[in-house]
Amino acid sequence: MKFYSEKLSPRRLSLQWRLTLLISGLVITACALMYFFISRSAVTGLEGISDYVVLVTPDNSNPISINVDPKILIPDLENQIQNTKNNFLFQSMIATGIIILLSSICTWFVTRRALTPLRRFSDRIRQVQAQNLSEPLEVPLSEDEISRLTRSFNDMLARLDNAFSAQKQFVASAAHELRTPLAVMQTNLEVFYKKPEHTPREYDRLFTMLQEQTGRLSHLAEILLDMTGLQTVERSDTISLAALTEEVFCDLDPVADKHQIRLIQTEGDCTVTGSYILLYRAVYNLVENAIKYNRPSGSVTVSIHSAESAVLEVTDTGIGISPENQEKIFDPFYRVDKSRSRAMGGAGLGLALVSEIARQHKGQVKVTQSSEKGSTIALILPESTDY
Repeated sequence: MKFYSEKLSPRRLSLQWRLTLLISGLVITACALMYFFISRSAVTGLEGISDYVVLVTPDNSNPISINVDPKILIPDLENQIQNTKNNFLFQSMIATGIIILLSSICTWFVTRRALTPLRRFSDRIRQVQAQNLSEPLEVPLSEDEISRLTRSFNDMLARLDNAFSAQKQFVASAAHELRTPLAVMQTNLEVFYKKPEHTPREYDRLFTMLQEQTGRLSHLAEILLDMTGLQTVERSDTISLAALTEEVFCDLDPVADKHQIRLIQTEGDCTVTGSYILLYRAVYNLVENAIKYNRPSGSVTVSIHSAESAVLEVTDTGIGISPENQEKIFDPFYRVDKSRSRAMGGAGLGLALVSEIARQHKGQVKVTQSSEKGSTIALILPESTDY
């Protein structure tokens, strides 16, 4: 019994059947009301036949009214009136039922014809696969709801195609980055294994290589995990960008000393709402990147100001970024100088992570100026008003 009740549930009926039942219900209601009022009027009229008033108007005199009882004239009048009422009610009921049946059948065929474009659209959607997302559906010329729905679906397909393409490129790049240190370790281990005897210096070189490559793998895995978990991090902290920058400078001071870079923070502050952990990582990556790709005895300056939004600018004294690379540097695994990036242990994900963090906070990151004397990258975020 449970099976049949679930099978006949309105939620499991097709749209055509639901429309048919809905319109049929409206027709039944309208016919029932018409049947009630028309039958009531007819019955009331028949019952009034029993009382007749005959009006007689003689010539040149006042009219005279005479009450006549039809039962005297027609003894079987009551039975005839009752039979007429019964026949009228029965015939009206039959006619109403036929009208309801014909209306329901017509409704079923009309809704079937009306829903044909939607059925075709559904069939075309079933044919969409991950391999043919770039092939849009043909838009009907009717300029109706189906046409607008097809355009919206094509827009969604385009977005999905772009997302899948970016995902494929990201996975391929990640696989390449993971494979490179593994291949280096495997090659060195094979060469080391083939030699019968080894000197202490060879052992030191092998262990140094293993330490460098495992560190690179660990760093890459950490960044990949950060990028996959951005959407689940709560973003409700009230953050002072000046205080956050001070903490970043404190943590990166040893790295700056190693590269002989001065860290400078100008006066100014803005308050934003978001995830302290993620924004710390974004500013950390920007400053660290500015330190690594700077000139010896150079400087990194962080300035914070408000310009309809909170703006944190990181300025370095490096060699600059060419115009054609100023947008590409925020793409995953993109490197301007690949040999230098690999030597510094970079995976090409630092600025891509900054871009994604900015997007998650409804902001953006971009290169605002660049020349041979250095570059400025701005992190722009919505400024908090709750402080």
